This record gives sequence, structure tokens and C-alpha cells, in this order.
Amino acid sequence: MTIKQILEESILKLKLKKIKNPHLNAEILLSTILKKQREFILSHTEYKLTKLQIKNYQTLINRRINGEPIAYLIGHKEFYGFNFNVNKNVLIPRPETELMVGEALKFTNYNSQPTTLIDIGTGSGCIIITLAKLLNQKPKNQKLIGIDISKKALLVAKQNALAHNVNKKIKFIKGNLLQPIIHNSKFITPNSKILILANLPYVCESWKKNYSVDSIGLKFEPQIALFTGKNGLELYEKLFKQINELQNKNYKFKNNIDIFCEFDPSQTILIKKLIKEYFKNAKLQIKKDLAGYNRLAIIKFQ
Repeated sequence: MTIKQILEESILKLKLKKIKNPHLNAEILLSTILKKQREFILSHTEYKLTKLQIKNYQTLINRRINGEPIAYLIGHKEFYGFNFNVNKNVLIPRPETELMVGEALKFTNYNSQPTTLIDIGTGSGCIIITLAKLLNQKPKNQKLIGIDISKKALLVAKQNALAHNVNKKIKFIKGNLLQPIIHNSKFITPNSKILILANLPYVCESWKKNYSVDSIGLKFEPQIALFTGKNGLELYEKLFKQINELQNKNYKFKNNIDIFCEFDPSQTILIKKLIKEYFKNAKLQIKKDLAGYNRLAIIKFQ
């Protein structure tokens, strides 16, 4: 079977199952099997595949038809212009989260004070690793930390850090939200500004019942990284309590912490209310993503 023949067959299968961008999906998966660029696929249509290549390719097509995200099938995903390894132990990086990275870069590059950046729920490590690569970093003035409750997720993050040659710049810690820092403040650079980056699970549990054709891929992602509580903000409330605990435990942290939180646009009113409840004197700014939706809450203390 030639490239042309197998692509035509696979594209038709994908179309019948209403998979978006069937041509692109089919070409990317075939590129993965043949270990060739898409340009090769498009310019060598009469190239004949081996029986094993056909079998492996058809397996991937069937998995895609069943809704498995293409990032898991090919094992990587681009984020902020960098490539990150992903598997079923980590959430697939979303373009919306690039907003957080952009704002964090502004924050750190314009801040001359020593800074400790803490990525809560680091997952694949895409946020903290991207920052490690792009920051105007002065090793004595900046510390980078990635925390996750999942040991398997941390393994992926460490592998990505090594692949991007920033593994010596980032300390990865297993723990529940900010707990490792509360119990061991040695991780924080003395007298530093603390920036907490939180892209926590914010989809409410009830949403699981409403999977659509477009969202069925979420079933393949780690549920612990997606869903939480009745309104989706349960983990943010826990994190805010921990931040209060850290501030009360050590006065020097009182006004020295800034918080970036990603949320769903539908949660705008709820997250504003939650922030006001826990941080009465804080200044809140809501940033919109490229699609024009409320996406990032920036909390600053006076």
C-alpha cells in the first residue's frame, strides 16, 4: 500500500467519525510511523509502506477515531514554541496557558528583587521549564520550583527539564499544592519576591457527564489534573488557605507574594469572590487570553 492509498483510506475513516482536521491528523500520524517530516509524506505519495508500518499506522488511526488526543499518540506537544514530551500521566499543554508564561516573564524581567517562582501542579513542567529557558536569569537572584502531587507527572517534568537542558535550574518537589514550602521555607531565596503560578484543575466534576465529540479526548487525560469539586475552584480555595498560612507563619511573606491563577471564563465571578474572601487587601487584575476570554487572575499585595 502506498502513502497516497493509506492516507485516502484513513482520512475517510476520520471524516466518518467527525474528527476535526482529518487530513492533518492522518499526515501527522503517518509522519510519526515513518519517522519522516510531513513534507516527505506529501511529496512521496507513491512510497510503499511495509506490512508492519501499515499495521502500526492503522492502530494509531483507530486510537484517534476512539478520541485519544493526537499529542498522546505522537508523544509530544508544542508549548510557547518549545516541544514537550507528554503521556497519559500529564495534562496536554494548552495554548491558553501561554498567557501565564508571558505575564510571568514581564513580572520577572521588570523586577530587580530576588525572585522565587513556584509552579503549583507542574504536570509536564511546561510552564516552569519555559520560564527557565527564557528568563534573564541571574542564578543568585532567582529560584525555580515545580511542585506536583503525582510522582509519575514529576518524572515527565524532570525528563522534559533534562531534554531542555534546564534540569539544574529547577527544583522539582512532590507535594500537595504549597505544603512542601510551608513546611520547609529553605526552598525560598531569602528576602525574595515570591511568584506563585497555579494552573490547577478547575473543571467541575459534573461536567464529566457532558462530554461532546469535541471534548471526548479529555477522557484520556489524567482526571486528577482536570476535575475538582462542585464549582471547579476547590483546589484554588485550598491553595489560598495555604498562602494565608504561609503569610501568617512568616511576616516577611505578608506582602511579598504575587499569585497567578488560570481559570475558566465562566468562573470569573466566583474566583473574584473567592479572592476577595481570602485576600481582602490584595489588588486583583483579570487578563484575557488571545480569544478574548477571561483566563488569568493576577493577585498582588500592597
